Amino acid sequence: GGSVSFTADNIHARVTGSVTGTQETISLAELNYSADSAPTTELDSWTNNSMTFTSENLITMTITVENLSEERSLFVTLTDNTTTTNVGKTLKQGASNYTSGSAVEVTAGTSTTFTMTLSVTDKNQSASATVSYQVDLRDANAEVEEAIELLHDTENDYYYVEMGEYNSQPVRWRVVGVNGNHYTYNENQAPTGELTFIQETVTITKHEFGPVEVTEDGDFGTTDYATSAIRQYITGHDCALTWDGQDYTGKYEEGEWIPLGNYLNDISISDEDSIYSKIKARDIQDLYKNINWDYGTTISDGSTTETGSDKLWIPSVAEIYSLVGGGELSAISNDWSSLKSKLAWNANAYWLRTKIDGDTLSVRIVDSDGDNNSQYVSGDYPYDSIAVRPMFLLEV
Repeated sequence: GGSVSFTADNIHARVTGSVTGTQETISLAELNYSADSAPTTELDSWTNNSMTFTSENLITMTITVENLSEERSLFVTLTDNTTTTNVGKTLKQGASNYTSGSAVEVTAGTSTTFTMTLSVTDKNQSASATVSYQVDLRDANAEVEEAIELLHDTENDYYYVEMGEYNSQPVRWRVVGVNGNHYTYNENQAPTGELTFIQETVTITKHEFGPVEVTEDGDFGTTDYATSAIRQYITGHDCALTWDGQDYTGKYEEGEWIPLGNYLNDISISDEDSIYSKIKARDIQDLYKNINWDYGTTISDGSTTETGSDKLWIPSVAEIYSLVGGGELSAISNDWSSLKSKLAWNANAYWLRTKIDGDTLSVRIVDSDGDNNSQYVSGDYPYDSIAVRPMFLLEV
């Protein structure tokens, strides 16, 4: 016996049960449940470790679920874990046969009854059973959030999700890190936890790191990621520097500015996307941690006064070297020869967010061979060969 009670307004259910056919009727523990919503969770379980049958007896377990709510429907699931020896068993919900684990809707003000009948199959022998059941309640009016499911590329040995679309093809994002560490592929076990993803299959180029400042001597850009054009492009934040009150976040070509749009629009991602809506954002201070070669550096020499949190971000040297490449940060150097094959994608160079010490016009990139290299943030270089390859964090 025993009871559990809750006080709230919207959901109210009572679960009662009994076992008959033994020497006496056994009443199972009554459960009273009230809450704003009913989660999918085990609410009550009961086990009788030994039941002895004779050839004359039928044992019937009855469980009744009453929905005492005024308006809201409940989904009720009964899971039967009963094990038997020399015992036949039937399970019903009302007058109909019931399959263990199936959800049944119980509308407001109604009830449903489950029965399990046990009988001896060999009347020349006694029989026994361990009876165990589990009752789950769920608010039928609530939307159930769709779980994130990792997809598996068995040919190329990686796990991924699909988010966005480019040229009528889904965009793949590969798992490269788990809980801040490099992920080592395991074909038999998909990774779980806080996963780091990097854009895998699409190469979007034609964007300077910028933003561009126009002077009499030409056009130059900032190496500060917080106020860069590339950050504005992939996040949609209004964070890039301007000149003369105008926003120059595109490309300066033959005397005119060519706007290069918004990354989320370019790959058709909306705020309501089932994956994008669950991404864990990083604030700009966090994005400046370990941005330089020195892994112990907390904040770079860039702007630390900028604000905002970013769901998508361009990788740093440390993240590419350790998370994607799997290199030991304590041994980070200019020699990336052992990591090159892991860092080269689609024969395109791609931007990093790390500055170059003593160089106010260049930042780090991974070149088309997978080597660490440098590149002007702005100017006459053909930027249609340098890719934007963002990363993001997602709990899976």
